[in-house]
Amino acid sequence: MSVLNILATSHGTDSSEGRQAIALVRAELQKLLHERSTSDGREYKVHEAYVDVQTPSVDEAAQALPDGEPCVIVPVLLSTGFHTQVDLRRAARTSGVKDIYIAASLGPDARLAHLQRTRLEEVGWHEKIATGSAAPPIVQGAAGSSRQDGRADMQRAADLLAEVLHTPTRNAFIAAIEPTIIDITRQEQPRFASPYLLADGFFVKKMRRDIEAVSASTIVAAPLVSSHDIASARIIAQCALSRLDEVLVAATE
Repeated sequence: MSVLNILATSHGTDSSEGRQAIALVRAELQKLLHERSTSDGREYKVHEAYVDVQTPSVDEAAQALPDGEPCVIVPVLLSTGFHTQVDLRRAARTSGVKDIYIAASLGPDARLAHLQRTRLEEVGWHEKIATGSAAPPIVQGAAGSSRQDGRADMQRAADLLAEVLHTPTRNAFIAAIEPTIIDITRQEQPRFASPYLLADGFFVKKMRRDIEAVSASTIVAAPLVSSHDIASARIIAQCALSRLDEVLVAATE
C-alpha cells in the first residue's frame, strides 16, 4: 500500500480552545481520508504542523518525513499570504523529500461563507433583519495580509458572504491594514459582525475588543470552528480535502 503524508499546517495559537478546534479539523480530515483509503488502496497519514506559535514548525515536520514517501503540505489557513507563499515553500524546499507539493489555501470558498452564515444565525441574525435600505451591512473581520493577493482573497470571501446572506457585506482588517475593523465599524455601526477566522485566538479577541471600543451594540459571531462542533470541523476538513485533490490532479498532468 502506497503512503501519502499530509502536513496539515495551521497558524498556531496560544488559545486552548483554538488549539482544540484545529485538532478537531485534523481529526476530521484523517477520517475523510481513511474513508477514501478503503477505495483507492492508499494510506494517508495526517501530521500536524504550524507556521507560528506552536510546534512542530512546518519546517521541522517536513524534515522529519521519510524521503521515499510523497507529501502534500495542506494549509489549514483561510487565505493566500506570506505563510503560504514563503513559509510553506521554504519548508518544501528544505525538506529533503523528493515528491512534495503545496496545496492552495482553504478559501475563498462558498462552504466557508455558509458556515459564517450559520455562526451569524446562532447570535440572532436572520434575513428579515437585513431588509430595507437603512439596514447596515454585515462587517466581516479578516486578519489581514502583507500581500495584495491575500487581501484580495479576503475581499472575495466577503463577496461570497454577501451572496450567501443576500445582504451587503463590508470587509475590514483586524491587523493595522486599511480599511481597519475599527474604522469600518465606527462608520457603519453594524448590528452584526462576522469573523473570517478559523478558531479562537489572538485575532478573534482583538476583533471583539476593537469593535466594542467603537460600537458596543454590535454583536460579533463566533469564529468558524468550535472544539465542540464536529460539523464545523468537517466542513473545514472537506475544504482541505478539495485543495488536496486539486494539487494531486495537477501533479499528474
